[in-house]
Amino acid sequence: MRITMTSMLAIETSTPACSVALSVGDAVISRYCEEPRSHTRLVMSMIDEVLGEAGIKPNQLDALAVTLGPGSFTGLRIGFATVQGLAFGLDLPVVALSTLKVMAQTAARKQGLEKGAIIMPILDARMSEFNCGCYRLESSGEFSALFQDQLVSAEQALELIRQYQPSALVGEDGQLGAEGFIDLYPDAADLLKLAELRFSQGLAQPIDSIELVYLRGTDAWQKRKRIRAI
Repeated sequence: MRITMTSMLAIETSTPACSVALSVGDAVISRYCEEPRSHTRLVMSMIDEVLGEAGIKPNQLDALAVTLGPGSFTGLRIGFATVQGLAFGLDLPVVALSTLKVMAQTAARKQGLEKGAIIMPILDARMSEFNCGCYRLESSGEFSALFQDQLVSAEQALELIRQYQPSALVGEDGQLGAEGFIDLYPDAADLLKLAELRFSQGLAQPIDSIELVYLRGTDAWQKRKRIRAI
């Protein structure tokens, strides 16, 4: 069963970029800024701006969306705490998505990628490690994971690139030195697009059933609760 809605607010703060996007009917209003260590100041002003431009109040929202990681610990907590406050205060459901999946959508939009494209998003996790995902753009507009998001060494990341031969290699190169790398961060406008589809499929969740997840020293999602990002 598909569920319809009129407005969703998406918040993305997991990388040095901070962004917010709002859908009202068919219209999308968004803000995006790459200003590291400024997310606390930026995110609330961005929310106020998009709501003001749309002429709606927070209590007119139907749902929220947020990225759950991997990414900056501080950045993730800022975004999640903001969504948590709104969700509890307004009794709103939440769609939670992998940061790397949202990066795949951002890459597909910015690079004009066609169905069947393979996108490999990578974030520098420091200490010569990288958060790595790999997604195929399906004809439905969904992104299917070719392997589970994982934390890998530089050597493992390069091997995955050779193995999957992605149409687009995007994110933070760090010290990886891969050829053809495109610098790119996730955008809340793309989180919004994926989250709206998930919401229509009945896959939104209550905020108290969601926790941030991290990739920490193992090649799999480490879950702080029984639920993982969709």
